Amino acid sequence: MKAFTIQTVISCILTSSIYGFGILDSRTITNSQQNSLQLQRLKTATYASYDKQVTKSPRFRQPSNLFSTAINKQQEGIVVGDAKGAVLYIEDVCVSRGSNRIISNVNLRVERGQRWGIVGPNGVGKSTLLGALTGTVRMDEGVALVAPKVDVGYLRQTAVAGSTKTVFEEASSEMKKIQEAKARMEEAEKAIIEGDTSDEMLLKLDEATTDFAAAGGWNQEQTVGNVLKGLGFKPEDMDRLCSEFSGGWQMRIGLARLLLSNPSLLLLDEPSNHLDSSARDWLGKYLKNFDGSLVLVSHDTSLLEASVNNIAEITGGTLLTYVGCSYQKYLEEKEFRAKAAMAEYERNLAEAAKLQSFVDRWGASATKAASAQSRVKMIEKMKKEGKLDAPPAAVVEKRWKPTLVLPPPTKSMGDVLLELKGAAIGHSDEQQLLLQNVDFELRRGMKVILRGPNGAGKSTLMAALRGTLPLLKGERKENEKLRLGYFTQDLAQQLDPSARAIDLVTAYAREGPHGDITVSNEAARNVMGRLGLSADKPLRRIQELSGGEKARVALSMFALKASNVILLDEPSNHLDVECIEALSDALSSWGGKDGAIIVVSHDKPFCDSVGFNTVGTVMNGNVVVEERDLNEDDWKQYDLSSAEQGAGLDEAGITAKSSKKELTPEEKQLQEQRRKRAFNAPKRILKLEQMIANCETRISEIEKEMMEVATDVEKLTSLTKEKEKEAAKIADMMEEWEELEIVVAEFKKEN
Repeated sequence: MKAFTIQTVISCILTSSIYGFGILDSRTITNSQQNSLQLQRLKTATYASYDKQVTKSPRFRQPSNLFSTAINKQQEGIVVGDAKGAVLYIEDVCVSRGSNRIISNVNLRVERGQRWGIVGPNGVGKSTLLGALTGTVRMDEGVALVAPKVDVGYLRQTAVAGSTKTVFEEASSEMKKIQEAKARMEEAEKAIIEGDTSDEMLLKLDEATTDFAAAGGWNQEQTVGNVLKGLGFKPEDMDRLCSEFSGGWQMRIGLARLLLSNPSLLLLDEPSNHLDSSARDWLGKYLKNFDGSLVLVSHDTSLLEASVNNIAEITGGTLLTYVGCSYQKYLEEKEFRAKAAMAEYERNLAEAAKLQSFVDRWGASATKAASAQSRVKMIEKMKKEGKLDAPPAAVVEKRWKPTLVLPPPTKSMGDVLLELKGAAIGHSDEQQLLLQNVDFELRRGMKVILRGPNGAGKSTLMAALRGTLPLLKGERKENEKLRLGYFTQDLAQQLDPSARAIDLVTAYAREGPHGDITVSNEAARNVMGRLGLSADKPLRRIQELSGGEKARVALSMFALKASNVILLDEPSNHLDVECIEALSDALSSWGGKDGAIIVVSHDKPFCDSVGFNTVGTVMNGNVVVEERDLNEDDWKQYDLSSAEQGAGLDEAGITAKSSKKELTPEEKQLQEQRRKRAFNAPKRILKLEQMIANCETRISEIEKEMMEVATDVEKLTSLTKEKEKEAAKIADMMEEWEELEIVVAEFKKEN
């Protein structure tokens, strides 16, 4: 039995009291309050601990609509069982939407520490697959098994409910290990204060204190602050109520709570939809270093490239896996697989044609009948083995690209289309004033990108320009021939869920001040079809469509009504890669000398493609407009780098500033060595880049040789070993490359 002194006991009690939850603190929670809070936590749980085996239905039950979807192990239908050594084991899963089979024969193993990205065009079933795993979508066939004692965290793609807690309280409310250790500490402290100083009770206090420290309890406030800061919250936001924030910011709070709960299996469905580029960068870094398993559905290629190390593509109604591939490597591997499959298919056809030619020529010959019959059997064997079947569409099909054609801009009276003069912009009163003395003149031919830090008022300015937010002071003037078109990140979420897609599109095009009653259903379906809403999708109700398909419906509405000013507020958030490209292509060629565009966006590739000629800076309550192109400094200046949002911060979230001191001779020598290495690093990196390219070229040559000698086992074995050696060289050189980049970055930071 471990012995304790009274000083140790007092020290433990006083230490915990300092942090505001000890038995001596005036804010100590009573048992009844603890029970009430525990019940509330159960109602709003982000994830569940699966610690017993259940073998009922192969799906999870419908979860509650909270910040993070609850997955309760006591709910009927959850399958926790033999995952065959994996964290998550999916076998032969089939899911339908109505009478339409969406995905079939899905098989996937998610091992401990693996980070999977689920990719594919809008509407193919990415979110449907996650829904099948969590129980929001019914499985037709198959089973999804989660290993026992696996904590699962899931954040829904749709909007979330509010909360009566502060941002900090909500974000930290699911840090269960800290909460449980804290409760045990309080219980032990109370018993000791009441006179129980037995070795057993002292040991309980010691163990609880150790567990609390191991769970990060002493640094909880700093940890929560860093995550919230990374997702874009300011220090003053921590004590604000969640209900004061918009749906997008509430989604960020839910994401913070989920990340801080630290589940062992994290399921994320489009988590970057409501994040700006700095928060996306931070999230990518966070997920890359996440020590659990991850399944991420996203159309954000930058986030995928930064965070996942395996790709699963939904295509052709099924799931194809690319183990050990980043997003860019997946694109290369996908192309290679398609070419290899077609090459093999064509070789087999040529071989079969050659055999058939022999049969046709010598089949009737008495001397060669046996040879001809042998070749007939060879052809039959090839057919039986499927060698003469065309490769599956899932392997060789090229992803269809949507197109968007915008009506030409309507004519206006004069050069100025929209103007703000001496405008004060904010919400309801002077206390919520965001922008003041705004003078903004939008002329024909302008393509304006609005840049600025989070919360500066970019979306508020857009609302004022659109006319939906009354000015607190000043005036808004619009051209008498103004035709205003707009597309926002939340437009798809505002569609009537019970309405048919085609009805919403045609109604929007025909009705309103500038509606065109001549727009036909056929014209609407043509626009929708070019965006991928073909077959019966236009006839479906909005509630039956995926999130990406809803965005395409909203985009179709936007594309059918002619305008001369287009306002776009984070338009790429709910669109997949192909639709983003279609929109940027359409905007880049639209307008000419008659139209004008204003865009708020954190999507750099999208902005580069549009080709803006004017940059508006929204910052410190002012709007500054410059007629110039975007440059790299615009992104660096207003989107804090991920290093500034956590990676280069101390535990308190404040940049560490160490005072300079005199270096010892040994330290000076070490610094000089590091300086020389940093100086020579760029040359070495260029050399490594060339060497890696050479190895990759050799691997491509080896793979071609392997295709040519497919039946020669000895040569295949030799080529495989050579390929592995080349791959190992690449891995070593990549590791050295990364080390050199770190050396250079650290040296620049220190100097």
